[in-house]
Amino acid sequence: MMHLQIDKGRIGMTTSLTIRMDEDLKAEAEQFFADIGMNLTTAITCYFKKCLAEGEIPFTFSRPGKQERMLEALREARRVAEDPSAPACSDPDRLAEFLLQ
Repeated sequence: MMHLQIDKGRIGMTTSLTIRMDEDLKAEAEQFFADIGMNLTTAITCYFKKCLAEGEIPFTFSRPGKQERMLEALREARRVAEDPSAPACSDPDRLAEFLLQ
């Protein structure tokens, strides 16, 4: 369990925030923020302030790039498979030669 002091923008006025997270994630985050001179309270406070200042979460949620490239490759394979004018090779013995053309 972790207790964080969040500054409400008034001197001396703080409140506690309790969150649950993976123990390893917490340890890695503590080390990361310590390396850049912050503790978790400061890091989370900065995150909240950035969200409020920008009116949005300051990063995007998306599929990892590698997975997106794989999905695009699958879509392209489907397009080629459905295209009757796409080059084709039906002889497995000549496949390597066909691919290297």
